Amino acid sequence: MWNKEGVDAVDPATTDKLLGLFEPSHVQFEADRAEDAAGEPSLTEITTTAIDILSKNPNGYILQVEAGRVDHALHAGNAYCALTDNIEFASAIQATLDKVNLEETLIIVTSDHGHVMTFAGYPPRGNDILGLSVDAEEGSDTGGQVKLALDGKPYTTLGFANGLGSVFMPEETEEDATTTVATTTSENMAEEMGVVRPDLTSVDTTDKDYLQQALVPLEDETHGGSDVAAYGIGPRSYLLRGVVEQSYLFHVMDYALNLTERAKD
Repeated sequence: MWNKEGVDAVDPATTDKLLGLFEPSHVQFEADRAEDAAGEPSLTEITTTAIDILSKNPNGYILQVEAGRVDHALHAGNAYCALTDNIEFASAIQATLDKVNLEETLIIVTSDHGHVMTFAGYPPRGNDILGLSVDAEEGSDTGGQVKLALDGKPYTTLGFANGLGSVFMPEETEEDATTTVATTTSENMAEEMGVVRPDLTSVDTTDKDYLQQALVPLEDETHGGSDVAAYGIGPRSYLLRGVVEQSYLFHVMDYALNLTERAKD
């Protein structure tokens, strides 16, 4: 099958093997999926269809579902698409929880690495996560004034340590190297260093195609070194506790399905 119409037409009771090829390369970002001419199915729809087919096996099954375009959006420095795809990922997880028997199905949700997207400032509850950072009014959870950086310009709550959204920084000259912080003030420091950050006051930072500002200019945002979470529910999920190596997850799944012992028989 190659589109949503094909997915909807699948009869799990009579289908034992199924291959879905929906794009020449990667699937659409969830934010763009509705515009796909062929009608691409969602991650949730693909997941539930796979479960319906695989669950017919009395010996159990292993299903791996990857929301891989979250990674692509972050590499592009696009928080909108990253968060939107992550919401769809959460939808697929909930649909899985609703469909399987948790007394006999182990579900693990994890990631292979982090990224360098950061959460900055002290925005109040309800402040648009894609919007400008706003200081909460003292003693309340409501928003006050837009927070300005030392260059007198606002900044977004979300940003990147590196990537395509970086302000261009020219190569250091001999004159720049002799300039010290002590000879500048906070207001003109950035300008004297040769960095002029775009003013976001009139920029729609919530737009689907907006790239969050970044520090180091790169063609592609990099992975980060942070630990990632590994959540588990169902049989043997108690084994997912504390800090573990990522290879440990294989052994949890092996133990849950008793695969090694089955292979001996």
